[in-house]
Amino acid sequence: MNELLFSVASKVRDSLRPHLDQMLRTAVHDNIGDPHFTIDDIAERSLDAALRDWPLRLAYFSEDRGLVKLSNDPDYILIVDPIDGTRSAMSGFESCCFSAAVAPFSESPTYADISHAIIMELQSGDSYYAARDIPGIMTPAHRPVKLGSTQDIETMFWSLELTAHPVNVLMSAYGHMVDASVRRGAVFVFTSSSFSLTRIITGQLDAHIDIGHRLLNDDPSLLPQFEKVGGGCPTCLFPYDIAAAAFIAEKAGAVITDAYGKTLQALPLLTDKSMGGQLSLVAAANKNLHQNILKNIYFHSDKKGVLCAH
Repeated sequence: MNELLFSVASKVRDSLRPHLDQMLRTAVHDNIGDPHFTIDDIAERSLDAALRDWPLRLAYFSEDRGLVKLSNDPDYILIVDPIDGTRSAMSGFESCCFSAAVAPFSESPTYADISHAIIMELQSGDSYYAARDIPGIMTPAHRPVKLGSTQDIETMFWSLELTAHPVNVLMSAYGHMVDASVRRGAVFVFTSSSFSLTRIITGQLDAHIDIGHRLLNDDPSLLPQFEKVGGGCPTCLFPYDIAAAAFIAEKAGAVITDAYGKTLQALPLLTDKSMGGQLSLVAAANKNLHQNILKNIYFHSDKKGVLCAH
């Protein structure tokens, strides 16, 4: 499986390298609120071709194609985002990754079923790999596991997600955390969950937060705002965005939950892209920081929509 994942990741990366920083900003179609760009199409075709070359009986689930069975009786399923960070890839930034997690095939795999995962940066080729039955994780030699010890909101370095999220809603929930951390800490937007989560592994970040799904789930009156920025559809975080990176980060010792503080173990990996198939995420380098983050986010948690501390 190690060989399969590295081979497929490398082939997709090779197909994309000539197109990175080429400003291929033409949208082929809107993909459930998130535009599908020309470079996404190149990546999806490369992924399919690479997997069809393998003798293993496989299926895969990707952002654009959904469930594809390459065999009548697959043994494994790959949960793949060929480009996590499409906009970064188009702009030539480093925060774009190939992401794939593997589980034994079933019609309803969950996060708990993941056995192997890889993240490969499209620009550098650096990769992060983990297998359930092997201790620790594999990282680039110059990026060893180095989880941060910061427990203080004011000094944490963290990233957040803005794509298809109404900024005013997000800031009502954690704008005070942004204000608190911008002087002695730092706040980043990378538009790639995989990149952000692997930065926690390396100690470059202390946390990554994506709470849009919980905000909307707690307060459905926010739906028009999410639909407006999502091109008509509420678009939060999908399992294929984080399956591989969360698995690897947890294996490295990071704390990963949804924005309710619940484990991801029961998370379905295949989604119809409805709100029920999306999720939120709070990831931190250590348990105390994770708890402090949850305590400091404000959610619309009652029927009247009053801001209440978690």
